[in-house]
Amino acid sequence: MDSKRAVSELNENEKDALDSVEEVLEDSNEEVVIEEKIVQPKNKNDQSKKLMKESEKLISKADEDIKSTKESVSQSVNKFEELKGTLLNTTFTQSQILLEKTSYEYSKAESDDPFEISLAARGEDVSVSNISSGAFTGLILGLIVALATVAGWIYFATTKLGVALTPALIENQTDQTTLFTWIGGGMTGGVGNPMFGMATVGISALVLGFMVYKLRVSMKENKNFKVANETFEKSNLYVQNQKETKTEMQKIDDHVQEIIPVIENYKILLEEQNAKLQRVVHVEGILDENSEYHPSSIATMQDSERMMERIEELLTIPVTKEGQLNDASRQSLFEAKSVYDYYISKIYA
Repeated sequence: MDSKRAVSELNENEKDALDSVEEVLEDSNEEVVIEEKIVQPKNKNDQSKKLMKESEKLISKADEDIKSTKESVSQSVNKFEELKGTLLNTTFTQSQILLEKTSYEYSKAESDDPFEISLAARGEDVSVSNISSGAFTGLILGLIVALATVAGWIYFATTKLGVALTPALIENQTDQTTLFTWIGGGMTGGVGNPMFGMATVGISALVLGFMVYKLRVSMKENKNFKVANETFEKSNLYVQNQKETKTEMQKIDDHVQEIIPVIENYKILLEEQNAKLQRVVHVEGILDENSEYHPSSIATMQDSERMMERIEELLTIPVTKEGQLNDASRQSLFEAKSVYDYYISKIYA
């Protein structure tokens, strides 16, 4: 009954599962057409193998897309880290030294969270298992049942006839004939036939063994189809999760690439400011109080501080938070751009 119920349930879901394979799956850059028309497989194992094959294709394509996106992000992050290190260790450090000489206090930017650029993974990995027909184990079970059937007949007959069930029975033709004669009709009160008895034992053993074999294969096919269907559904969910992950990675990549020219721009601005500060120190000297400097010199120091605060904050705030683009970093980038545009506009005013 369990086997029939399993087959019935699978028959109801079979068409939906096959229709699912025919769907057109889209990723962010291109369409992936699994198959517009599918030739109906001959049996459930063929169906299961086809579902597993399509699942493997989907997972492989999704993983390739993620790998490609990760490589792009990695290149952007390496460039970002290189420019960040260069700016902070040279131009920015020189700005701090010059402000200290003019007794101008600059407060280092602090972030509540440690700096990070990490990529989050969504969902669980999906493993695609191999499909086996169950024929080998079915054959083994069938043979065991067939042998057990023969042994059962022999034991039953020896018990009824009072023949000793010993190894000597194998060589005792008389006792064998007696047993098979009884099986071949004698047990029903008729005239037995030993050939008919042997046929009865052999055919019953083959029938039962074959039934067990077919049952095992059928159960394995049903299980394979169920597993393949579940795997296909999981692979589609995996693809969707990977697409969302890829989208988030692309946001991070775009954001980092947008920061890179801002770092370069601020490096130029701060170098110009450092030249102005060096001129202030050279002309006015190193004074005890910052307030003793000329107002225009103090304004230069304030401009330097404002630029330093903006770029240091941008480079200090985590680009990502829990694997996603940090809104604080996005806001900091907007403010850094605004400050840069303001000072550029002053140049051409």
